[in-house]
Amino acid sequence: MVWFYTFLVVLGTFLAVLGITSTNVAIPKMIAPLQTDIYGIEWVAISYIVATAITIIVFNFASARLGLKNTYILGLALFSLGSALSGQASSLEEMIAFRFLQGVGEGFLIPSSQSILFNLFPPEKRGTAMGFYAMAVAFAPGLGPTVGGYMVEFLSWRWIFYMNLPVVVLLLPVAYLMLPDLGERRKLPFNFFSFLFLSLASIAFIVFLSKGESWGWFYSMKTFTAFCVFVASLLLFALSELTSRHTLIDYSVFKEPNYLYALITFVVVYGLVFFQVIYLLPIYLESLKGVPTFQTGTTFLGFAILLGTFALIGGRLSDRTEPKLLLLISQSVLFLTLFFFLSHVDYYTPRWKIALYMCFMGVAMGFFFAPLTALAFKSLKPHQIPIGTALYNYARLIGASIATSLATYTLETHRALHFDQINELRSALSSPAFVSYMQKLSGLEAFRYMVALGQFQNLLAGTYAVQDAFKLASYMSILSIIITITFLLRYRKTRF
Repeated sequence: MVWFYTFLVVLGTFLAVLGITSTNVAIPKMIAPLQTDIYGIEWVAISYIVATAITIIVFNFASARLGLKNTYILGLALFSLGSALSGQASSLEEMIAFRFLQGVGEGFLIPSSQSILFNLFPPEKRGTAMGFYAMAVAFAPGLGPTVGGYMVEFLSWRWIFYMNLPVVVLLLPVAYLMLPDLGERRKLPFNFFSFLFLSLASIAFIVFLSKGESWGWFYSMKTFTAFCVFVASLLLFALSELTSRHTLIDYSVFKEPNYLYALITFVVVYGLVFFQVIYLLPIYLESLKGVPTFQTGTTFLGFAILLGTFALIGGRLSDRTEPKLLLLISQSVLFLTLFFFLSHVDYYTPRWKIALYMCFMGVAMGFFFAPLTALAFKSLKPHQIPIGTALYNYARLIGASIATSLATYTLETHRALHFDQINELRSALSSPAFVSYMQKLSGLEAFRYMVALGQFQNLLAGTYAVQDAFKLASYMSILSIIITITFLLRYRKTRF
C-alpha cells in the first residue's frame, strides 16, 4: 500500500506542476482578453508567487494542526478551485485574485506531499522515494509548455485551467478515504508578529525582483520603497525572533550539516543555474529564432524524460552509496553543458542540437534533485520534517525569483551593451558607398537595406546577451561545485 499512497501524493503534485508550467505559456495570450498590457499581466505571476511564499511560511503550523493528509487535500482543493475560477476570469483583477488562491493551494500542496513521502519511507529508502517523486514531477515541466502551447494554438488559453479538473475530482475523494493520517498532530505556538514581518519582507522582495527591471531599479522611487520595506521588515522579523519565547522557525534544522548544505546548494543550482536556463531558453527560441510555442515545448521533452529516468536511478543509488559523488557529477555536467554548449548557441543553431544539449542537462538534474533532497532530510527528526520541507520549498521559490530577475537584468543590460558595440560596425555598413554596393548586389532599395541591417543588429545583440546569460549560469555552477567540496572537506569525518 505504501506505493499506492505514493502514487496518490505524486499524482496531485504532478497535476499542479503541469498546470503551473502550462499557464506560463499562456500568460502573453491573456493580455487582450483581460484588457491589460505587459506590465499589468506581470502582477498575475507576482500574486501567485507571493501567495505561495506566504502559505509556505505557515505550512508547519497548518500541518501540525490539521495533519499532513488534510493539509495535502486542502492544498489540492484550493489549487484546483483557483484553477477553475482562473479559467472564468474576465478582468485582470479577477485573474490576480484567482491566481493568488492557486498560489495558496501550492503553498500547502508541495511541502505536504514531500512530508508525506518522508513519513512513509524510512531514511534508508527516501532516496528511492524522492527519485520516484522527481521522476513523476519532472515530466510536468517538460509536458507543460508542450500541452500549453498546443492548447494556446489550437484551442483556447482558458482550457489550460480546466484540463486537470476531471482527474482532481476523482483524486480528492480517493485520497481522503485511502491516505493514512501521517505526522504528529500538536498545537504549536504561533508567532504572529514574526509571520507578519516575514510575509511583508517576502512580498517586498518578490515585488522588488519582479518589477525592478520595468520600474528602473533604484532610479525609481517605487523600487527603492520596495527594497526599504524588505530590509525594514527583515530586521523587524529578526528582532521578533530574538525577543520572543516562541520563534516562528525551528532553527534546530540548521544544525544538521546535511540539511544546511542541501539548502544552500538547492538555491544556487535550482535558482541561479537551472531556473535561469528554463527561463531563458523559451525567450531565445521564440523571440530570437521565431520558433512557435508548441515546438518550443517539444524541445523540452527529451530533457523531461531523461530527468525523470535519471532521477529514479539517482535516487536508488543515493540509498546505496554516498550522494556526494552523484552531486559532483551532476554539477560538473551542468557546468560543461552550459559553458561549452548552451553559451555558444546562436540564430543558426538547429533546434535538434538545443534539444540534445537539454538532454545533457536532464541527466545532470536527474542526478541532482533526488539525491540532494534525500540527503537534506536523512538526518532530520520526524517533527522537523514539516518545517524542513517548508524552508526547502521557500528557498526554491526565492531562488526562482532571483533567477528570473538576474536573467532579465543580464539580458537587458547586455543587449544594450552589445547593441552599442555593434553600432561601430553598422556605421561602416551604412556608408553611402557600401549601401550603393549592397543595393546592386542584393537588389534591395536603400530604405529596405537599412531596415534589414537594423533587424540584424537587434538579432545579433540579443543572441550575444543570451550567450552571456548562459555563461553567467555556468559560473554559478562552478560556485555550487566549490560549495560541495567545501562541505566535504569540512565534514569529511562524518557520513555526508
